[in-house]
Amino acid sequence: MLSEEFANSCDFGETPLSPEIREVASGTFLKRNPPQIIGSGFVVRSLEAALWAFAHTQTFAEGCLKAANLGDDSDTTAAIYGQLAGAYYGLDAIPLHWREQIAMRDIIEDNALKLLLLSQTQSHRETQE
Repeated sequence: MLSEEFANSCDFGETPLSPEIREVASGTFLKRNPPQIIGSGFVVRSLEAALWAFAHTQTFAEGCLKAANLGDDSDTTAAIYGQLAGAYYGLDAIPLHWREQIAMRDIIEDNALKLLLLSQTQSHRETQE
């Protein structure tokens, strides 16, 4: 999802990408900078801002702070960034002192493990069919 080719190659049947999503998928976040990049209540702008932070930083922490410091709806932008960057960098890239402060961390980690195990069970069933 980092190029014009991605936007043009998306095929969702008879439902094309909306113009706003197509714009972001074509890489606007690579060409723009704040104040053109904003994390707003409009999820497409927050997605663009999160992708901008991801594309313009080298670590989970650096990108998360960049996303949050854009202001406006920064919690949404940082949450989207965290999902993308967490999948890319992995758990160990998130600073330990940040992870230690998460409310209900044990419950979240337990549910994450359950989801992982469930996905592996589903994947195994699909390969058996």
